[in-house]
Amino acid sequence: MYLVHVSLHAPAGPAELPDDTRELLLAAAVTEEGIEHVSVHAGAVPHPVLGVFVLADGLEDAEERAQAFCRRVVALAPGLTGWRVRGAQAPLVAAFYERLLAGPGPAGRNGPGTIPST
Repeated sequence: MYLVHVSLHAPAGPAELPDDTRELLLAAAVTEEGIEHVSVHAGAVPHPVLGVFVLADGLEDAEERAQAFCRRVVALAPGLTGWRVRGAQAPLVAAFYERLLAGPGPAGRNGPGTIPST
């Protein structure tokens, strides 16, 4: 499963995403798209962002699926009239966590220790 961030462009003038954006998206998802979960970050700067969790065979496939899904729903959902998909990409956070785990510090949650997942 991949997390893909899909950024949105608001229609002209002041506009806010509807409160039910998440529900609109999930209701429109079809099994073949592999959409598992959606989170809405309406206050993201400079543009609102949708966090789309998608099952896919690879990163490129996940980004394409998430973008196609969001474009389809934004074009059809009455509550999203005028909104456009700007782009989709997986956030790259792995390096940050690898650095945290490899860095010096006490054993435990952020370093080697007795926790089985470390």
